[in-house]
Amino acid sequence: MAVAQNLLEGKPGEWALLKRHPSEDVFGVQIACGHADQFTRVAELIENECQVDFVDLNCGCPIDCICSKGSGSALMLRDNKLRDSLRGISNALSCPFTVKMRTGWDEKVPLAHKLVPKIQSWQVDGLS
Repeated sequence: MAVAQNLLEGKPGEWALLKRHPSEDVFGVQIACGHADQFTRVAELIENECQVDFVDLNCGCPIDCICSKGSGSALMLRDNKLRDSLRGISNALSCPFTVKMRTGWDEKVPLAHKLVPKIQSWQVDGLS
């Protein structure tokens, strides 16, 4: 998982996560972000600078430092941000992309079963 803000700041350790080794037949990257404009900018960078087969939008990371910024599983609670992020990624990428999520924000309140139909209803091109 790479953090979009760190990629946009040009942090070498984060960019190392997006480097494909010649021996990898299939290579995808997972990005954590809480803002649609940042997701779009990172997707544009990935499109222009990386060789990936797919991109995964992280809606599953439960780590506090990720969720406190609206990223990871916290993004599951923000329909508009998620929708706008998916649309921005769709416009920027030529490869397929996916969404990783948990069953819910916490184990007592599952919501993925409600979120997946919403995501499907947005009809985002390229979302696999």
